[in-house]
This record gives sequence, structure tokens and C-alpha cells, in this order.
Amino acid sequence: MPRSAALLLTLVAFSIARDPLSAQSTVATRDVTDTLRLYYVGYPVGYERYQISTNAAGIELRDDFDYSDRGRRTHLVATTQFDTRFSPRSLEIVRVTDSATTLEASVRVQARRATVIARDDTAVVTLPTNAFAIVGNTPFVQQMALVRYWLANGRPSTVAVVPGGPTNNVHVALRGSDTLNVNGKRTVFARYSIEGVVWGTHALWLDEAQRLAAIATAGGGGLSFDAVRLELDPLLPEFQARAAKDRVADLRRWTESIPVLAQGRVAFTGATIIDGTTAEPLRDATLVVDNGRIVAVGPRASIRIAAGTRTINATGKTIIPGLWDMHGHLMQVDWGPAYVGAGVTTARDMGNVLPFILPFRDAVHTGVGIGPQILLAGLIDGGGPRAFGAINATTPAEGRAAVQRYHELGFEQMKLYSLLTPEVVAAISSEAHRLGMTVTGHVPNSLSLTAAVDSGMDQVAHLQVRGVAGSDSVTRTIEYLRVHGTVLDPTASWGELLQHSTDQTVASFQPAVDLLPPVLYQRVSRMGGNVDTATANARQRNTLGIIKQLHDAGVPIVAGTDEGVPGASVHRELELYVAAGIPARDALRYATSVPAASMGLAYEVGTLQPGKRADLVVLD
Repeated sequence: MPRSAALLLTLVAFSIARDPLSAQSTVATRDVTDTLRLYYVGYPVGYERYQISTNAAGIELRDDFDYSDRGRRTHLVATTQFDTRFSPRSLEIVRVTDSATTLEASVRVQARRATVIARDDTAVVTLPTNAFAIVGNTPFVQQMALVRYWLANGRPSTVAVVPGGPTNNVHVALRGSDTLNVNGKRTVFARYSIEGVVWGTHALWLDEAQRLAAIATAGGGGLSFDAVRLELDPLLPEFQARAAKDRVADLRRWTESIPVLAQGRVAFTGATIIDGTTAEPLRDATLVVDNGRIVAVGPRASIRIAAGTRTINATGKTIIPGLWDMHGHLMQVDWGPAYVGAGVTTARDMGNVLPFILPFRDAVHTGVGIGPQILLAGLIDGGGPRAFGAINATTPAEGRAAVQRYHELGFEQMKLYSLLTPEVVAAISSEAHRLGMTVTGHVPNSLSLTAAVDSGMDQVAHLQVRGVAGSDSVTRTIEYLRVHGTVLDPTASWGELLQHSTDQTVASFQPAVDLLPPVLYQRVSRMGGNVDTATANARQRNTLGIIKQLHDAGVPIVAGTDEGVPGASVHRELELYVAAGIPARDALRYATSVPAASMGLAYEVGTLQPGKRADLVVLD
């Protein structure tokens, strides 16, 4: 039995109707001092310590949020002043380093007007009746205060929060209560959903004293970031599993609301068909589907359409195979419909928390939820304070055991990370190959690219070919990769998001960002590096030059986006390949037939040919 399923069995009771706080007319205001343990992609990375103090005038919340992600420390200190109903009067968050303290954000509220300072920008915002001050999802105790505000102020349907654009709309809801065994005692936790603090929805639990118990699946377009009260630490997987069940229920409701356009036997007529092979586009063509399988494709004049077939006029449209994203982190169920809406029908998740990604995958694959086919690469790193992900291996035996566990859970691949030693890499690769899995990921720090391939890596994440495009060293490395058939996902669009000059707006090269939900737009639009435009553009030209060399040499390339814009970054990835000088038809193959072949699924998907699954996209 998967661990996530087994953990669910330890939940003693669940009732959507029971509200353990219903007897309270106002929010609890007792003094509290608590410590949370912080988890980033399932790995413990630090602590958050907070104190709530009350007096006749109001409530003060002081918080120290301190964690280290792969050696990069983030230390925030926050102070918030509230009235007695948790309406904010002021919020200040400072970033602390060894050498300086800098203001991260400040909000001052007076008579429905807020003076907001965020990232050196100052604005005066008029607030509606229900308003709150919160800066993203961290520090986490801000969200506990948000829920207390919601409870104390009549549970409004919408709360406007600052900083925003000028405000963001946030929705809080009581989703149920969970009774868990805490040190032999049955303890009730109220489970709330919070939508709009970050992109998507995540879960928060309060106990009967309204102390924060846990927060789960708070990725918001990025990687998962969870927190749990220190004495409840062993229960985090149970909280995560309950949050996942809630999110899958949301996905089911969305899916049920989408009408089916056609089923059974369907013919698309008059389209231009680009089939994902090297063939020329087929114009004025017909494609026939029967119960989910392609049964005929060819010139319209040559295809006989049986009586009773539903016919869809696709004249002036183009049909292509469903797109693939070969490097994603699907941390919210929202990625499912977002991907499908952008024509992405298969996505490879490259590192996630098991209690979330497994039920998400299963919901999509059983038809309960809308989303792409989800393929899984099991993240594994070495141990120590700089490690990444929940599963680590410091010995060959630990590496083999991790592979066996991922294989039992239905993972297709292993994903290596930076701190693995050569002997552990060799053990992981050998065991994965024995079980019919392939190996991808980062090149570990202990190995060169070529040594990693020699140790068993079949594929490589990100553009690990270093040097100047066209140089002898780059040419030799690319020839090595060609000979070994190594597959690369360059994630050029992710590199562009992270490394472009902040003097250049993201919308100038990814115009879809202007259509994003506000909180996702705010996250993406702030990306970029502290570098001048000329330097950033020169680096990008070199990246694209290496990708073109890989293409010319025949090295398999697969499109991936990492933590980019769901779906839209796949389109940008292909645009960048074309900008590198790769023919558009080949760029399309890098998001269709080539990834299908690299994952051993070419017999099923990736091209539009009779006998294959009708995995296709109709484009205007």
C-alpha cells in the first residue's frame, strides 16, 4: 500500500459538517508562543517561532521565520499590530542577513487607507470593508491571523489583501474537521482552505484554541512549502494527505462542470495536420477517432466517414499532437486544467511531495480530474543540511532502497540531485535499469556531465553543457552526448525568466503573463536578475547557440519549463528553439514525438497515426 494511503488510515474521523469553533462568537485572544517546523519539498529546512500578545488595546504578533534551502538562508522577522478582532493596524517584515537588515514590506492602516511599501515601491490603497495585510505565503503565521480575522469578522466571502495589485481577493472557507491521535489523545483540528494568498488553494489547520497546527501544499506556482507545529511534526504526512484529498475534490468539481464536446466516433475535417513526424504538413485533411483511438488520417478526399460519425468542421484550423512538458513541478491541482487549456496533455513531474502528487496523478489517470497524463521522476539527493527533497541516500544500499520504493509507487524515472556521491549514483542507476526505469536529473556535484552519463544517467535536466557555443570543448561534449543517446531538457524558458535583466519586463517576451491570475502574475513578473540587458541577452544567445548545436548534432531534446508559467512556458520554450534557428517542425517534435520516445511511449502517443491514442490539440 502506498505510504500516503496507509497514513490516511490513521485519521480517526472526518466530518465536513462539524465546526469545532462554532460555539465561539469571537476569535480566541489568549497569549501564545509556538514553534513551527518548516518543510520545503518534504525536507526539513528550518523553524518559525512566533508569539501572540494581547492587551486591552489589541493584539501583537511577533514572528521569526528562518530556513535554509540548499544552503541559501532566508531569515525574516515580522511584527503585526491588530485590533481586538484581528483587523490589521500595521505590518512590517524585515529581511535579516549577517551584515544587514532591510525592509521587505510595510503596511500602515488608518481609516480604510493603507500605506504600502513593497520592494521599494510605495502606494496608498483604499481598502474595502473586509481587508487584511499579508505578504505572500510566508511567514506562515500571517495566514493563521488571516483565518482568525475571517472568523472574527463574520466569515466574509472575500477578503481584500495588501500588498496586491492594489489588492488581491482572498477566499477563506471551513472545509471540515479532522480528529487525530496526538500522543494518545484524540485532538480535533479545524481544516480551512485559503485561496488567493498564492496561486491556487492550500490548507491550514487550527486546534480548538485556534493555535496553528499545520499548513500544507502552499506552493503557489513554485515548489511546495509546508509547516507543522513542532510537537505535531510526526503528523505532517497526515495533514498533507488530507489537504490533497480536499484539492482533488476541488478538481473533481471543476471536471464535472466541463461539458463533453464529443465522444465515440468523431471526424475532424478540412484541417491542416502536423503529425509530429518529419513529414510535411497535410492540408485539407481528415482525422477520424473511434473511442479514443485514431483510426484514420489522410487527405479529406481519401477518407471515408462512416454513417453516424460526429463530424467537426476544422477548416482553417491546425491539428497537432498533444504537447508535453518534460520538466514540471505540479504543486497545485490548478496545474491540471491550466495545462490542458494550453494544449499540454502530458507532463513529467520532476520532484514533489508524495502525499500530494500520488492522489493528483491517480485522479487524472482515472478520469476523476481534468489534467495531462502525469509521469513521475522520483527525486533523490544526498544527505546533510544542503540536501533537497524528502528522500535522501548516502550509501548504495539506501539508493537502491529508494529506487525500489519509487518503483512500487509507479514512478517511471529516478531524478538525481546535486549531493549524491559517485558510488550512490551508480547504485541508483543500476537498480533503476534493473527495474525498467530510466534515470534523469541534475548532474551531481561529484561528477562531470560525461562521468554522470557513464554512471548510468539516460537523460539530463537543464542545459548542463558548459562553455561557449561552437567552441571545441562544447563540440566534444555534444558529440559524446550524441554517441550515448543522452536526452536533454534545456529549460531555456525557465532560464530566461530567472536570468533576464529586470530592466526588461517579463511581458515583453512572455505576453501571456498579463492574462494570469493576479498572484501568479505578481510572482512571475518579479523574476529576473540584477544584470544589464546587454549581458543577459548575450548569455541567452549563447544558450540558444548550444541548443542549436545539440539539434544539429542529433542529440534528443525535450521541452521542459520547471517552475514557469503553466502551459504558456511550453509555448515560449518552443519559440526559443525556433529563435535558435531550429525549424519549427522540429521544435514541435521536441514537445511531442521526441519526449514520447524518450519515455518509451512512442507506440501510444506523440504522433497522429492510426492505432495511437487520440492525444491531439486543435489550434486556431
